[in-house]
Amino acid sequence: MQTIRLVYSSVGQPNLDYEALTGILRIAQTHNEVSGITGVLCYASGFFLQALEGERGAVNRLYHRIALDQMHTECQIMQTETIHTRSFVEWSMKLIGWEDAPTAQRRALLLRHAGVTSFNPAQMTGEQAVGFLQDLADLERRKAA
Repeated sequence: MQTIRLVYSSVGQPNLDYEALTGILRIAQTHNEVSGITGVLCYASGFFLQALEGERGAVNRLYHRIALDQMHTECQIMQTETIHTRSFVEWSMKLIGWEDAPTAQRRALLLRHAGVTSFNPAQMTGEQAVGFLQDLADLERRKAA
């Protein structure tokens, strides 16, 4: 069994609100747990940046379902790689809403990884996106500790 990480970005529909996002999150967490998928989703200003980790077939099936979802458009795979260690192992899906706490630390991570100060995944390379999500997840872990 080959474990992969797939990172993609997309643009949310204009009428998408936080309540709808948390509803999707609950469904995703249940589905992903059963499918052995872990990951993190960052949402801000209408943009999604998500990393999915798991067995290649399970991640591919999930991504294809996500890409067809009417809740967002412009799905773009930013990076896919074989991994030996998961970066988001404790979360079947973690939602990080950028606007929830746009701290100086978060802005510094964005600047360090992407060289920009406003969240727009289309301005990132796949490598920048992975590094940003990993560091953002570490920040969330420290905040929760």
